[in-house]
Amino acid sequence: EDEDDADIDEAPEPEPEEIAAEEASSTPAQDDDGGERPVSAWSTPLNVTTSLPPSAPAVASSNYSPSTTSFPSPDADTTFNEAVQKLWDLDARLIPNQDYKIDVQSSKHPCNKEDAAEEPLFTYVKPAVFRKRPTFTTFVALLNNYSAFTGEEEDVTEQELQENRVFLNEVMKTAPMKYCHQYCIAKGCTYKGKEISGSESEFKRILTSIWFELYSRSGRRNMDSSGFEHVFVGEVKNGQVSGFHNWIMFYLEEKRGNVDFRGYIKPKCRGSSTAETNDDDPVLTLQFRWNGVEKFVGTCFIGVTPEFEMALYTMAFLASEEDENVITLDAGGEKFDLNVKCHKYDGNTKVGSCYVEALAHYE
Repeated sequence: EDEDDADIDEAPEPEPEEIAAEEASSTPAQDDDGGERPVSAWSTPLNVTTSLPPSAPAVASSNYSPSTTSFPSPDADTTFNEAVQKLWDLDARLIPNQDYKIDVQSSKHPCNKEDAAEEPLFTYVKPAVFRKRPTFTTFVALLNNYSAFTGEEEDVTEQELQENRVFLNEVMKTAPMKYCHQYCIAKGCTYKGKEISGSESEFKRILTSIWFELYSRSGRRNMDSSGFEHVFVGEVKNGQVSGFHNWIMFYLEEKRGNVDFRGYIKPKCRGSSTAETNDDDPVLTLQFRWNGVEKFVGTCFIGVTPEFEMALYTMAFLASEEDENVITLDAGGEKFDLNVKCHKYDGNTKVGSCYVEALAHYE
């Protein structure tokens, strides 16, 4: 089972106005022993270009398709499984062994603390992905906006707020996020007691609230966490890595030398099927260390776009059960049984955590 810090320690709920856009603090962060800790070791990913030239074509992989892709609109009878499969079919994800290469190496049991992988997981990701695809470019710009340790107050600058807005503007141009919006409308989803409308600007305000508004995960008054930080960037709480379910963050931190991949964990297989984990699998359960801190079990998609995961987990938050959303994903030639988990916080108004749990892998 995927280990994740779904529990958020109880604390007095802060008022919305307590979330202020402040200048980033220049005070060095402190280690547990009181010494100064370089913030960049935790909060700054690999330095990749995050400004997109106006003339740059938004193309990286050969299966990239523009946001004008047409698709049948979902209706009230569309199941969550059908909707997730449609997101997968619409996603302009990267092509394994062409846009990126991984080396899964050896499997291990979650309780085994020995390193089963001498080499990094990622051997290559095409640089054009981060230069020429707006959703990747704007996503990467968000990854250095957070302090990893729960309990440390997040300082949100006006530039960071603008980066959030730019990212949401870009993902809302894509087919997966447009489908997500339409699905939430078709299912009659509500947020804070109000039915979700067809207004894109209103939907972006909802996305901002559920993903980027800060709250306290540590049980103190400190505004130290958000759904986006937990799911896509990762946090450290009680001496373990919590969240951190995104392959892009994994790749960038691995390239910096901050992530040590320690082997993959096989999901259960249906019946007598023995589907092998290999270097083109789009779902992997991993064990790794982040700056020396352990993540014993963590599952993530590989090669998918930021908009796919934003759409998937937003649908899970707004239109599904909190803890049991078992689906079968047809990844073309092989299938994965997944449980899409979403833990909610603050009166079901913010993402506490979202991730997939790999149950089975078969052909």
